[in-house]
Amino acid sequence: MTEKRYGWVLLVLICTVMGTLVVKHLHTKNFAEEQINTYIAKQGVPSKDIYDEKFVWDWQKSGDYVKNFKVRGDSADITYQYLFIGKGQEVLFTPYSPTSDEPDVKYPPNEEEPNFILYRGEAYDDGDFSLYVYNLKSSIGADFGLPGGKYVLHKSGDIFDADGNKIEADDIKKGDKLKVYLSESTAIKETYPGQIDAEYIFKVVRE
Repeated sequence: MTEKRYGWVLLVLICTVMGTLVVKHLHTKNFAEEQINTYIAKQGVPSKDIYDEKFVWDWQKSGDYVKNFKVRGDSADITYQYLFIGKGQEVLFTPYSPTSDEPDVKYPPNEEEPNFILYRGEAYDDGDFSLYVYNLKSSIGADFGLPGGKYVLHKSGDIFDADGNKIEADDIKKGDKLKVYLSESTAIKETYPGQIDAEYIFKVVRE
């Protein structure tokens, strides 16, 4: 009887935890889509011109919520892509085309959105007043002149965890996977490791 009771308690506990996770996911998903749709409306993309629309949670890789679609009147090879990274962070618009690294879209990004390139990398040491990263790879498959190797990011603010909560540089530990948003005009100091000043770093997200 005791074993059966423990079994039921364990089952109830598992169901409760799973239910909580599902509710949290659905809430975040709905919030993410609402934020993306608000961005699209401000961008001026007519809903009647949108087709091949998909909204997914990229749980296997980035953990971001992503909306993709094509727009009538724009080139058929251009995909409008929007990323929701977390609460408190801006929706990111990253149009994609297999024929161009920077496709010219009919509906450009909102004027206030900075020009950035998303890189993914890994911390090779614990953070302190700076971040130490290597293996930076561009999300669109080109390095834009950013050579391989180690880099010191002089960034102490605008660092977030996967849930969008702001964290400090010393919360980043060796081996952490990072998303680094760098200005398109990033200048690298030719030292070893290479150094990137804070003015070129839009934000950093720990995955």
